[in-house]
Amino acid sequence: MLCNVEISLLLLILGALVVGPIRSWKAAGWTAAAVTAVATALAWTDALRVLTTGKVLYTPVAQLPRFGSELAVHIDRLGAGFLLLVTAIPLMAAVFSIGYMSRYTKEHPGRFYCLFQLFVASMIGVVSVADWLFFIAFWELMTLVSYFLVAFERDEPAVTRASFKYFVMTHVATAGLLVTAVVLWRATDSFAFVEHARGLTDAAPTVRHLLLALYLLAFATKAGIFPMGDWARDAYPAAPSTVSAVMSGITSKLGIYGVLRVFHDALPASATRTELLVWGIVVAALGVISALVTGLRAMQEGDAKRLLAFSSMSQAGYIFLAMGIGVAFSGPEGLPAVALVAFLGAGFHILNDALYKSLLFMNAGSVLYATGLRDLNKVGGLMAVMPLTAAAGLMGVLSLSGIPPTNGFVSKWLIYQASVSGGIQFAPFLVAAVAAFFVSLSTLGYSLRYCCTAFLGKLAPSREELNPVPKTMTAAQGILALACLIIGLSPYWVVSGLNMIFDSQKVFRVGMLGSLASVGAAGHASAAWNPIGLLIALAVCVLIAEAVRRLGGAAVRSVPTWYGGEEHADDEVRFRAHGLYSPFNTAFARVYPSIPLPRIGGTPSIRTMLDIDRWLFNPLVKFGANLVSSISRSHVGTPQLYLIWQVVGMAVVLAVLLAVVR
Repeated sequence: MLCNVEISLLLLILGALVVGPIRSWKAAGWTAAAVTAVATALAWTDALRVLTTGKVLYTPVAQLPRFGSELAVHIDRLGAGFLLLVTAIPLMAAVFSIGYMSRYTKEHPGRFYCLFQLFVASMIGVVSVADWLFFIAFWELMTLVSYFLVAFERDEPAVTRASFKYFVMTHVATAGLLVTAVVLWRATDSFAFVEHARGLTDAAPTVRHLLLALYLLAFATKAGIFPMGDWARDAYPAAPSTVSAVMSGITSKLGIYGVLRVFHDALPASATRTELLVWGIVVAALGVISALVTGLRAMQEGDAKRLLAFSSMSQAGYIFLAMGIGVAFSGPEGLPAVALVAFLGAGFHILNDALYKSLLFMNAGSVLYATGLRDLNKVGGLMAVMPLTAAAGLMGVLSLSGIPPTNGFVSKWLIYQASVSGGIQFAPFLVAAVAAFFVSLSTLGYSLRYCCTAFLGKLAPSREELNPVPKTMTAAQGILALACLIIGLSPYWVVSGLNMIFDSQKVFRVGMLGSLASVGAAGHASAAWNPIGLLIALAVCVLIAEAVRRLGGAAVRSVPTWYGGEEHADDEVRFRAHGLYSPFNTAFARVYPSIPLPRIGGTPSIRTMLDIDRWLFNPLVKFGANLVSSISRSHVGTPQLYLIWQVVGMAVVLAVLLAVVR
């Protein structure tokens, strides 16, 4: 009997076949959204059952005993948590795309929605297997389908370059993943996750560390960690905003899922205390470097989608920092409480970044849909004509910046706790905590850059006539924005779910109004956070301020902006994106190194040798053309001559046969 996850996979594949021939963007969009909604509901039933009961969902499909491999749906709590995400965010993207993708009037809708359904199915497959052979198969399918989605606007040279860069960089990393799978298969005669974990335990230290490095390289590349994830800064802006939202929100998180599978599930059982500390430092260092470099680079960006692409790389650095601290203090000789807080922070930030980054890419897509522009220097004042889109964007940037009481604050609060607590035992993590706090300031900076330049200020007269944003686009953003606020106000329930996923003791307790507090060894509470109480206090302060204003009876009047006595048009004095933080950006202009592609030098003979067209393809084409021309000259149009050719051919064949028989 099929489980619900299998049914959802089959439904998505069937949906890809059904939606392919549909020629109407609207009909194709609603069909894809309906199929994705049903598949999401089915997957959620199995995922929630696994989370609440703790029983692993196992449904065998096929076995390959010769290779020690098995295709089976195998979902534990970690896989169930990711399964909730890899279905929910694509559902919101499918709803958003109903309106957004209609702008591609010259393209066939079936090409997009067929690939989109397969994209969702491949991501479900990645988190639903426990066999490295089929994990890599789904992983490769996900990469290939996402490559075609990134290259959707294939007539644009920049899109072609970005998609090719994504294809090459991710496949080089996947090659390392394939090497690790084959090496451990030769050692264990199996591709099962559990057997490969044992293989790591039995491997020689040098081999084990080399395999771990290949694992980390492959998954960090997919996660968009600098410098391996350099593809993200080009691929996210090049893809349609629907695809950018899913890739940044979910696909990159599957790289983090792979890191957790190896460094949380497999490594602690096979590594010594020193090995755990070293690999924890490596993972955390990658995170800090990525967060710093790409966060500073985002502050210099004027393209809305490219700014969000750098932001995605920066926020992935936060997650790697938390995972590194968790790995460093894992194991029986470590500090389980610190490791747990770190993993909780990583898990919470995975959820948060999936929500607000997909929201912001949709928001940038709405601006692009309405104005036809991504350049923040050329837009502004859109709140006056797009209030709902502006409100959703504001919630997104508040969450991204970690402003209370949004969800972003809670995960960063957990990461800071883990960094400081770990730093007490190992000083470099205190430096990481300071770096993370500095990255938060840069995050606030580029978030304000996006929100202020796009939505605030006066609307330019040339922007008063905009394409109206469809309701489906607004609805998808509204749901995600509401989720950011609700999770920020009630974080305890998310922490409880993460406790189940990481199968750990309870280090947080719930207080009045859903507040959270860390529980120390002696049972004392510390680092308490009460978002609802803060919201109530803030509301009371606002009411008091409004009451004072009304009681004062001061007159309110509207006047034109004063420009120091000079007369200027509003557009002349508009504060554009490139003007924000200009001195700071000048100082850090080279923080993100740009390495040019190598150029071939040397003698003309070397150039000739490397010119394959000149010495291979062109001669072959010329030979084929001459051959075809010679054959065509024999076609004279005389039936008698053709008959003679047939007789001669039969005679030659008989002669050859007689020679062979003798």
